[in-house]
Amino acid sequence: MKHGTNTVEAFLELTGEEFGATGPSSYRAGYRCLETGEIICVIEIPASIAEPAIFAQSDLATMTTPDGRIVTTITSVEDRDLNERQRIIAEPIDAFIARSLSSENLRMEEATVADLEILLKRLNHSADLVSKTIGEMANNFKGSS
Repeated sequence: MKHGTNTVEAFLELTGEEFGATGPSSYRAGYRCLETGEIICVIEIPASIAEPAIFAQSDLATMTTPDGRIVTTITSVEDRDLNERQRIIAEPIDAFIARSLSSENLRMEEATVADLEILLKRLNHSADLVSKTIGEMANNFKGSS
């Protein structure tokens, strides 16, 4: 097994199809030969150890785009000096709400009618803010023409 002239890369991947109730049960980390894909060394790390270590060094930001998509961005230690964040997930807000209101999610969250009434109030307030902004932009456009 000759590795002296080959390029070696580090890797971290999910192990098999094993998933617990909240995600993967473990990860494999190690080094492999870039040219051949041959694994040089590998260890299996329980998700309960790997994920807290990874996420402790990461920032998560969620925002909405002007057209109503929810964008989630994860910035790692290596990315902190970058001006642009890498978009990871973009989902229409109505699809996000629909997924949140699935019977399985509501059951898991132990949601109550009072919780949903608060959600509705916040969504209505959000819609009012969008309507107000549209009105302000329309007035500004009329004033500049």
